[in-house]
Amino acid sequence: MTSHSGFHHRLRDYILKKHGSINAFCRAVDIKYPAQMTPYLKGKCLPGKKMIERLEKDGADIDWILTGHVVGEQMSPISDALALSRYRMDIDNLLRQVRLHIGRFEERLKPAIEAYAVLDDSERIVDLSGSIEKFLGYEQGALSGASLSELIHPEDYAHFKSALQRQMPVEAVLMFYSRFKTGDGSYLNVEWSLSVKRKPMSDLNEYAMILRKTDAQIY
Repeated sequence: MTSHSGFHHRLRDYILKKHGSINAFCRAVDIKYPAQMTPYLKGKCLPGKKMIERLEKDGADIDWILTGHVVGEQMSPISDALALSRYRMDIDNLLRQVRLHIGRFEERLKPAIEAYAVLDDSERIVDLSGSIEKFLGYEQGALSGASLSELIHPEDYAHFKSALQRQMPVEAVLMFYSRFKTGDGSYLNVEWSLSVKRKPMSDLNEYAMILRKTDAQIY
């Protein structure tokens, strides 16, 4: 059985990411009164034929909005498990390759990759080898579960979030220059890359990041 649970959150997410506001969406699809969207956005009723036509014309993925799945996906527990396992394998392989290269070509690659970690959809560190803690001068285990917003200077974090929102929901690799907070409370200038990946059959993202020190002046 197909579940429409949470469709209103996906609908709101689509509208805000593409148009910035409900009013802007209504203007784009010729809805005269934005209040007409309230029942859909509160999950009280599903979009009817006319609303679906408007969304399709606007470029929305109707199947994803209504079910959380994309066209062609098998919506069963076993396929969900296989997809998520495959995704986790991708992340594990990425980190394994990074570890392998650092170990094999440490001197040559040390300036390019000095730390790495995986973050969940809430931007909390969920997978780390200790390299990021050593890199930033924290005790081992101190950054497990830490939020990215706690580590990056507030001004730089705002720039990061702005760039991330412009990129979503497309998977990509983004590069930033930011000030990261160290264990002694000072800030370290860091050049870092973030790999954005959508979890299959999910509204959530997961991120892998690599970091290195930089002499660039960051304000």
